[in-house]
Amino acid sequence: MKKYLRLVALLVPMVLVASNSYAAVKAGSSCSKAGIKSVAAGKTYTCVQSGKKLAWDKGVLIPVAQPAPSASASPTPKASVAPAVAYPKGPTSFDDLVENYKGISYAAWSKSSALIKSSTATSPSFKVITGPNTKLLIENPATIFSLIDHLYPNFGRSKDFTVLSFGYEDRDWAQAQLKSLNSDDPSASTWVMDVGCVTRETCWGGNLFTDNKGRQVLALTTTVMDQNHTSGALQAHEYTHSFQQNQMGFHIPWPPNDSYPPLWFHEGGAQFSEGVAIYNQSFEKYTEYRNSEAGNIFRNSAITSQWIQDYLGANPDLAWVRKYGTWTMFVMGAMVVEILVAIKGPESNLEVWKIAGTGVKFPQAFEKVYGISFDKALPIISKAIALELGRS
Repeated sequence: MKKYLRLVALLVPMVLVASNSYAAVKAGSSCSKAGIKSVAAGKTYTCVQSGKKLAWDKGVLIPVAQPAPSASASPTPKASVAPAVAYPKGPTSFDDLVENYKGISYAAWSKSSALIKSSTATSPSFKVITGPNTKLLIENPATIFSLIDHLYPNFGRSKDFTVLSFGYEDRDWAQAQLKSLNSDDPSASTWVMDVGCVTRETCWGGNLFTDNKGRQVLALTTTVMDQNHTSGALQAHEYTHSFQQNQMGFHIPWPPNDSYPPLWFHEGGAQFSEGVAIYNQSFEKYTEYRNSEAGNIFRNSAITSQWIQDYLGANPDLAWVRKYGTWTMFVMGAMVVEILVAIKGPESNLEVWKIAGTGVKFPQAFEKVYGISFDKALPIISKAIALELGRS
């Protein structure tokens, strides 16, 4: 922002000089500043250095558009208007999903962007705790949280919500804080040293903890400054988890089991949300970010329709995590959620979480929201994603 304001400050005087009226401009007459231009008698004159003085050059004729010959009087030429970008048609149901796979991404982004811009949802207050040696990457995370609040206006996170930010120097402090804030979840106190901030170089990421009383703590590391941290994507991602977990009423179990929706749905929902929230003003930037994050699966020719069906059809457990790795669940899950949002809007995926929070298993919750069994939808989803990846 400072860089932008400096640029504006430099441009303003230039604009003012260039917009002055020079009624007596003619070639060779003196002018005040090299580079400024003036229009007179059908020519554009430029002020140039001529010996030791500044003078107007010979000028360049301004071309005049000629109307096309016609037997009748020529109409007044109309200003040309650049045509609007025509995006592919998006799917309306699972019946036309494969047929309209090219329009999935834009349909999901446009529905999400429209909701973010039109929503009047307000963000509830929250507590902030920051390590004594920690410098925040984003001074006011409420601006990022607000985007997710607008994306899911009929859902929400816990009203007892704390943002805990820390860097490598504050690991011991952060671990003690998490243990105090979330005493009934053993993973909360060990996450800092075992996962979130093992070394200075790997002090990257965040986690959302929900205890049995519904209290939530968002833990954010601040040591590694990459695009995810500085753009607000990390904050938007983890804040989305607070919405998911608040519908369930408890933290995601580990090892994973079917008491919770699948890991790919958990991480994929947050991955999709961060992209459309941060880049809600530009589909092109959303696409660039989406494709960059999902680069590995776009390049992996082994990921076919059948591979995707096997991946999404399994009930995730530790064996599944070891087989497929961790990153795939984020980007593959995001592509599934993108499909669901394209068909039925962004809040539909949170509706699945709300139903699952009543004790209903994921396949049944899915069918209640989308009107088709997950088993029947799975091969259609897999085929559409494979086509998006350029596979059969």
